[in-house]
Amino acid sequence: MPTVRTNGIRTYYEDSGDGPPVVFLHGAMSDHRIWAERMQPLATDYRIVVYDLRGHGRTGGSERNSYSIDLYAEDLHALVEALNLDRPAVCGLSLGGMIAQAYAANYPNEISALCTFGTRTPTILSRGEWVERRGIPKLADALSPFLDPDRLWNVLDMYYERRYGEEAIGDLEAAERLQRSHAAEFPEVHEEELAKIDDVLASYPSVSLDHSSITVPSLLMYGERETESAIRHAGYMATEIPDAETRGIPNAGHNSHVDNPEFIIESLREFFATAVE
Repeated sequence: MPTVRTNGIRTYYEDSGDGPPVVFLHGAMSDHRIWAERMQPLATDYRIVVYDLRGHGRTGGSERNSYSIDLYAEDLHALVEALNLDRPAVCGLSLGGMIAQAYAANYPNEISALCTFGTRTPTILSRGEWVERRGIPKLADALSPFLDPDRLWNVLDMYYERRYGEEAIGDLEAAERLQRSHAAEFPEVHEEELAKIDDVLASYPSVSLDHSSITVPSLLMYGERETESAIRHAGYMATEIPDAETRGIPNAGHNSHVDNPEFIIESLREFFATAVE
């Protein structure tokens, strides 16, 4: 099982292909498997690295009492150095996209290109979003003494599904089948790690992030069936990042890697052709 020492933890990763490096980051409560098989066609021309974030998958948890977006960006920086990746392109879905933004802003000279999928910025762009990103976490905190973390996440999933519809979220069962096809036996996220990850998401609007410091070419993608919030944030990033474009992924919700991987691969090939040396 390939692991490397990064920032005080042992990080699980998979590495394939040869060429300019591209690192893919998964979302919260997931792991590297969402990208491992889907992005293999790119390995004919690029070195593809996928890994499990701190607190997830085979990387597992750590003794830290709390996590942050900047900590995850530091973890990524340590991984890039440990694997001798020369200015990789960094691509992240959801939480992975939040980390990718921070990495691009914090380490502008150590990245060649940025790509995000269905992610948000720390900035709250509407009143409804304030309720969702500030009010709902407060409610979740109030309920946490009475509901175990898995039950609480199920309640939140039901809320988002009811508000936005199944298409906005994407096919969660298909995503789970995709992960199991790559590795059937995989550790679940521990309860204490779940709480730390939840706190990262809840505190994200308080993160300080200067998008104007992201100087690399950036492709900001979103599923066309996603929430208006995800689409709005892609547009917001495009106005703040000097060299950026947005692109909708047809027939896709938040789990765009499951819904339309072919379009993603085609778009990345086109983007990398000019953005990655």
